[in-house]
Amino acid sequence: MMCQEVEVELVGYHFGVLSGEVRDEVEAHLSGCARCVRELIAVKRAIETASEAKRPSARARARLREAVAQELGVSRAWAWWERPLAVALAASIVLVSGQAMRLLTSLPGAAPHALTDRR
Repeated sequence: MMCQEVEVELVGYHFGVLSGEVRDEVEAHLSGCARCVRELIAVKRAIETASEAKRPSARARARLREAVAQELGVSRAWAWWERPLAVALAASIVLVSGQAMRLLTSLPGAAPHALTDRR
């Protein structure tokens, strides 16, 4: 394919709608043409950062997230209260572990006290 033919197909290539034969030809051309690769990057940037493009609604984004999670086999997202609860639980475990270590190392004959000379 020539550069002019590839440029016409770049949008379709970006969205993955090209037939197998055309896609293979575009990929073969892109592997050897830096100019067309730069053009593809420019097309991708223009599509992905278009400011006048409508943004999906919150409901559509939620449905998309749910569909992706279901496809990946991931359980539901955390509820708003679960994340702070998990952080509080982790912090409590760290604090209790620190206090237990302090208690164990402050007993007579514990390693840190046995190594120091207290008079």
